Parts: sequence; structure tokens; C-alpha cells
Amino acid sequence: MKLRTKLALSVTLFTTLLLLLSFLVVTYVVWDHLIESRFTQLEQAEELMEDDSSTRALLTLHEDSVVLSRNDGRWVIANDEEDDDSATVNGDVRARDLPGIPTTRDKPFKSGNWFGIVHEDQAYLFEDDTVDETVSTLIFAFSIVLVIALIIAFLSSFFIAYQTLRPLRQLSQTMERISDSGTLETVPEQQNDEIGQLGKVFNLMIGRVDQTMEQQRQFVADVSHEMKTPLTVIEGYAKLLKRWGKTNPDVLEESISNILNETHTMRSGLIEPMLELSRLEYGETTTETIDLKQLGTEVADRMHHAYAVDIPVDATGTVIANNEALVRILTIFIDNAIKYAKDPELLLRPERLEVLDHGTNLSVEQRARLFDRFYRLDEARDRSGSGLGLSIAAALAEHHHLSVGSEARSGGGSCFYITFH
Repeated sequence: MKLRTKLALSVTLFTTLLLLLSFLVVTYVVWDHLIESRFTQLEQAEELMEDDSSTRALLTLHEDSVVLSRNDGRWVIANDEEDDDSATVNGDVRARDLPGIPTTRDKPFKSGNWFGIVHEDQAYLFEDDTVDETVSTLIFAFSIVLVIALIIAFLSSFFIAYQTLRPLRQLSQTMERISDSGTLETVPEQQNDEIGQLGKVFNLMIGRVDQTMEQQRQFVADVSHEMKTPLTVIEGYAKLLKRWGKTNPDVLEESISNILNETHTMRSGLIEPMLELSRLEYGETTTETIDLKQLGTEVADRMHHAYAVDIPVDATGTVIANNEALVRILTIFIDNAIKYAKDPELLLRPERLEVLDHGTNLSVEQRARLFDRFYRLDEARDRSGSGLGLSIAAALAEHHHLSVGSEARSGGGSCFYITFH
């Protein structure tokens, strides 16, 4: 069963229960009011019987009334006309039509269409079928209203559900087309409600997926481009080995040495950075209080052991962040400065961590692309590196809720910085 049908049936069932409850309340109120009005007449009759009023006075209270008196343990019709032995009173009322008289005294009672009250040796009764007729009329009218209301409720709720759920059908159809064709597409954003919000979230998700797929395509293209050169070099030296390596020791040594160098460059400069970028998507983020002076000393010592250079450190204060992430990002910045600039130094403050260098001035376009994957400046094309270092720093920063950037220094060179969200 479709959702719109379930909703329509649910609304119809709720409408039915509501109408039934309303009918029961209305019917009870009307019935109680009618009964109460008849019992009021009976109480008036009781007052007349207490005053020893005549039978004729009682009979005037209702057109279809009758007065009974108790005679030798039997109830008989009382009549003011002494010469009337027809056993009829007030027209069509006959003795055989009268109901049984209950033993309860001084309390109004209802028996079928008859209403009555007993006082001592007298009983006053009158026939009134308007109560039952009114209730029957209410039931008949309610049955008609119920049928019409149920039809209207089902059709209107079905139409409303059909219109309301239309964006969900469009969403489902769009997802089926995406599944069948593999082509991403969005849905129209129409309603400003929860279902409309679902469409907006779906479109945002599609946008993110499309962006991710585009990045993957670009990533594959960049990797293919970057691996083309080392693979060509390896292939060239392999052919050289095949031709002359077996007989020429110099060619053999040169070829093996260059093949090893190229494979090492591929592993350390391309494959390992790519794996690091991939691992960042699944790593956990933890934070701690970090002393910036201690952080600067740790980074400077690491670079001294790696490159035998001394990095000046100016650090004060503390920050709350992931220590390994900060060390890795600062190491990448300094490594980049050593390769492509000169005289790097650390300036660490709680509001911003900076790596300063004295390299060449970069244009706005060049600086805007520094953190793109595989991007390298033209003058750095012939040096080692794959252009992944700064992109790894950017990915690390994003994963640990940090921000990185680069700006030109007034005296020349660059400032690579880390800021905290």
C-alpha cells in the first residue's frame, strides 16, 4: 500500500472516530434534554396529585395522558365522566395500550413511549414518541452526514497527501535515474517545509558528491601526469640495461642507480604523501594544551637533525590543539621554505603560528594555488618534490579544525601561518 493511501485511510479513520464521538455526545445531550423536559411534566403531575386535584386537571397536562387509580390491588383507569364506561381516556388511549406500572414510587419513569409517575394510589402517564423519533432522526441524519464526510475526507486527504508527497516521488525517481545512469542530478526546490528541506539537503549532498568525484578525477589525472616522467625515466634506463648493461659495467651501474633514485622519489615524494592524504579522512581528532615554546623547540630540533640548519624560534603562550598536527604542518612549512626560499624562522603566538622566509615574491594567482594538490611553481619544476606537501598541510588543518594560509611579507618573502577556529 502506498504512503498516500495509508495517510488518506488514517485521516478517514480519524474523521470517523471524531464524528462518532461527536454524534454520541450530541445524541446524549439531546436525549437527556428531552427526557428531562418530560420528567419535569411528571413532577408537575405529582404536585397536582399531592394537592388532591381532579383527574381532569391532570389530563390537561398532556394531550395523550391517562390517570390510573389503585382499586383492590389493581390499576384501573380513572375517569371524571361517571357515565363513561368505554375504558378510553383522551381519545385513542386504551387500557390495553398502557405499560406496566413499576413499583418505584414518586420517581418519574419511562417505559417505551410512555412516561409516568406513581404517587400513593394514583399514577399519571402520558404517551410521547417524539423522543425516540428525534433520536432516530438524528441517527438517520448522522448516517448520511457520515457517509458524505467519509467520502470527502478520503478524497481530500488523498489529494493533499498526493500533492504533499510529490517532492518525495520526484526525489525517488531522481535517485533511481542516478542509480541507473550514474549521472548526478538535483531535484527542484519548491516547498518551504520538512519535505522541501529534505530536497535541499539532497541537492547539497549531490553537490558534495559531484565535487568529490571531480576531485577524484582531477586527482587521478594529476597522479597520472606526475608518474609519467619517473616511469618514462625508469623505462629508458631499463631499455639501456637490456641493450648494453650486460656487457658495460658503467651503463649497468648508472642505470641501476638512476632506477633506484626514481623509485625512491616516487615512493617518498608521491605514493607516501598520497597515502597520508587518504589516511587523514579516517583519523581521529584529539586536543591538548600545548606550550608554544616547547612546540617551537621540538620543530626546530627536528629540522636541525634533518637538514643541519638552525631555525630561530620566537614563541610565547599556549594553545589547545592536536600537537602532532601542528608539528606536521609547521614541519611542512619549514621544509618548503628550506627547499624554495631561505632563512626560515618560527614566530609562534596563541592567535597565530607563523613560518617566515626570505624567498621570492609570488603573485596573487600563484599564492592562491599554493595549497592545491600537485601545484608547483615553474622555477621549482626541476627540484625534488611532488607538490603535495602544502596540500597535506591544508588537509591536516581542515581535519583538526584549523586554518592555514600564505601571505607576502613587506620586506620580501612569504609568511605561512596557522590560525585556530
